[in-house]
Amino acid sequence: MKKNLIWNIILIIGIIPFVLPFAFGIYKISIEAWTMFDWLVMYSYIFWPTYLAGAVVIAVSIIGRIIKR
Repeated sequence: MKKNLIWNIILIIGIIPFVLPFAFGIYKISIEAWTMFDWLVMYSYIFWPTYLAGAVVIAVSIIGRIIKR
């Protein structure tokens, strides 16, 4: 049970880089003259390594769950 919780936490940490641009985008739209598409393109261009890191962490979590069984 406890190991399953650890893999769930690791999975959530891996999902954060994919959700964060939308949260920051909503903030930027509310205080500056951005569109969501412009913000996501700019964020993705500058912070593309965060997507790779998130994908790796998600893969580690999934592999950890499979090996655990």
